[in-house]
Amino acid sequence: MSPECPSRTVLRHVVDRWTPLIVAVLAQGPRRFGELRQAVGGVTPKVLAQTLRSMERDGLVLRDQTPGVPPRVDYTLTPLGASLAEPIAALRAWAEGNAEQVLAHREAYDRAHSRSEE
Repeated sequence: MSPECPSRTVLRHVVDRWTPLIVAVLAQGPRRFGELRQAVGGVTPKVLAQTLRSMERDGLVLRDQTPGVPPRVDYTLTPLGASLAEPIAALRAWAEGNAEQVLAHREAYDRAHSRSEE
């Protein structure tokens, strides 16, 4: 729990907005940039490129460029990245299984607190 613990930096990156979705898609196999962007949905090309670069830097993703016109670039999970797929799948299953309950609590909280602020 120490603020100086390196695991905080790793955890912050692993649970950012796009990394879990990218890991989930790449767990199904290698993808080209456009395929990955379409499968993830809602991510801009710039943000996807930044996230993939960061994941590559952390050793989670391998970027494989094949020469040609245009050059072909495929992304795949490294063994380290693949080891993240199972915990992310468990978190995703929890989110999907509890989304309705969480949203209901959120709505009730917002209703209760909007009245108390009036």
